[in-house]
Amino acid sequence: FRLRVVAVEELGSDAVSLVIAGRGLDRLGARAGQFLLWRFLTRGQWWSSHPYSLSEAPRGDRLRITVKALGDHSAALRHVRPGTRIVAEGPFGVFTDRARRLDKVVLIGGGIGIAPIRALVEELRGDVVVLYRVLREADVVLHDELERLAAERGFALHVLIGDHATCDDPL
Repeated sequence: FRLRVVAVEELGSDAVSLVIAGRGLDRLGARAGQFLLWRFLTRGQWWSSHPYSLSEAPRGDRLRITVKALGDHSAALRHVRPGTRIVAEGPFGVFTDRARRLDKVVLIGGGIGIAPIRALVEELRGDVVVLYRVLREADVVLHDELERLAAERGFALHVLIGDHATCDDPL
């Protein structure tokens, strides 16, 4: 597969989404909820690969990942330019609709961990509840997309903001 970055979208709160395209991506067999090992062929990054989950259901000709700047590699991704070549290994993981056993589902994500859940809710049907926990309102990513999907697909979305260690927390 010849993969390239086609768009870099700043999301605030030190998060960025990268849209990746390439011919024959449907043959990859990636599913919403899975992750791949990504190697961005840029100076300083080509030698290491890092696992990032898909944050959008695969579209056949494009994939998307959403990453928060938590270290040197992830922080550098906001500077990746469209056209950058990528080598990816995978997909990996069984956090997909195929693993589902019951009609009722509760998905719980914290911080940037909402990314694979965001992808997965595009494919889930039935009684679905999403709990999204963050420390600060500024940490919420993909919120507009999640709300739109909740309205379109009929699942319940609850964003919980606050530190669980404080007495102000309702949980």
